[in-house]
Amino acid sequence: MKKLMLFFCALALILGWGVPALAVVPDKVTVAFHDEETMTYGPEGVAEVVNVVLNGEPMTSELPAISQTVNGTDHRTMIPVRPIAEALGAEVSWLAKERQVEIRTGEDRVLLTLGSAVAQVNGQEMTLPGGVPAVAARYGGGERTLVPLRFVSEQLHAQVEWDNDAYAALVTAPGAQLRPARNRLTRIAADDNAQTITIYLSGGPEYRVTDLGDRVAIDLPGVVIASGEDGVLRPENPVVSRVRYAQHDSDIDPREEKLTRVVLDLARGCRYGENVTVMGDANLQAVVVSVKPPETGAELPESPVQDPTAFTVVLDAGHGGSADGAKYEEVREKDITLPVTLRVAQLLREKGYNVILTRSEDVYVDLYDRCDIANNAKGDIFVSIHANASEVKPDFQGTFTYSYPNSVEGERLAGCIQRAVVAAAGSIDRGLLTNDYVVLRETYMPAALLEMGFMSCHEELEMLVKPEYQEKIAQGTAKGIENYLATLPKKGERLAGDVAASTESLEKR
Repeated sequence: MKKLMLFFCALALILGWGVPALAVVPDKVTVAFHDEETMTYGPEGVAEVVNVVLNGEPMTSELPAISQTVNGTDHRTMIPVRPIAEALGAEVSWLAKERQVEIRTGEDRVLLTLGSAVAQVNGQEMTLPGGVPAVAARYGGGERTLVPLRFVSEQLHAQVEWDNDAYAALVTAPGAQLRPARNRLTRIAADDNAQTITIYLSGGPEYRVTDLGDRVAIDLPGVVIASGEDGVLRPENPVVSRVRYAQHDSDIDPREEKLTRVVLDLARGCRYGENVTVMGDANLQAVVVSVKPPETGAELPESPVQDPTAFTVVLDAGHGGSADGAKYEEVREKDITLPVTLRVAQLLREKGYNVILTRSEDVYVDLYDRCDIANNAKGDIFVSIHANASEVKPDFQGTFTYSYPNSVEGERLAGCIQRAVVAAAGSIDRGLLTNDYVVLRETYMPAALLEMGFMSCHEELEMLVKPEYQEKIAQGTAKGIENYLATLPKKGERLAGDVAASTESLEKR
């Protein structure tokens, strides 16, 4: 039993680092499992929350069901015993001395022993699926006995199905009169490159659009939110600054028992019809929002090259304008990245480098436009400056630097910046990562993306907003850039370097 508990806890910790490729990204909870051998709770780990739908309606309880993985691939949904058993018409008793849970109806008796993979059903022993036993767990501010949802439900003659899009277990009680299956909103995804927002459904895309001036309402009649929770999405988009979605009953339309409303908050000067198009896509089972930025926009910043023999550095302040980036404690990412970037530019110019800025003020610049600025300027390197965030680990902090996968020069540049920033700021060194970010892929020169620190961590956010800490990051970034450029031949001696730059461009294709 002790080994099994350690396995559960280690597995839960692993779950905290990765998000499965699901239509609905599950919430996380911190869980500690009870070891029946030592009679103590093990270390805390992170587990995923499973939505439970009973007879077509989201099931609510004080503590949610959670997912456990067995043998690396097989998932088991564990649920507090009393809510599910009583919902299926059974009585629950706790036999403290035996550490057993008894579930009884008029004709059935299920006996589960904590820590044991063998249950008794009407006096007969049965091995629990996957060998996953009932277990006491502490999470969400409470302590509950968790039992395997499918096993218990099926012993009480209910049917259980799994909906991967909604990350939900669908339980149907015996003899239940189900209403017609409802359409569900499974997820909303923003494609910042294609400038689209897609509302994915489990059925056909029936919708109504209402123009509300500075916002657009998309009503989805008969649709319920699969996760059961309202939400907000902040796309990096020049037209739609925020997407809000909420579940309604008949308060919006008395004709509809259930209705989901999706609201698009528009940037200043943008209008439905001129800048926003909404269309249904039957093949995708989705409603697709396409945007067209206004014809007139802020001019992209330019900086003339003063010395043709000096290196040209393109600096990119992440986000801007309608794209706030991450937002925590009323602090917006774009308001941190810009002052740091401007200070890095100043430091490099004082050293004699040519510096091009993709933005020098709070304006929106498309990701591909940022790359065009760098490529048209024939920059020698490109550095994008951002701040990080983690919803899963709010206490996580530290500095990362990204480069494009398999870009040798990009990785060298990222390494120089990472080492110098960590040394100057005293931040936690989280090392180098790679990613297929647009600004790393579409730039023709070595490129790096600095994540200064985590805004989701209160302590690190307090540092990130301080001018003296921003100065340290700027000094470190400038030093890292200088260290990298010092390894390259002088501008007038760079035939080999030009060939390397061409190779870099080909690598990114």
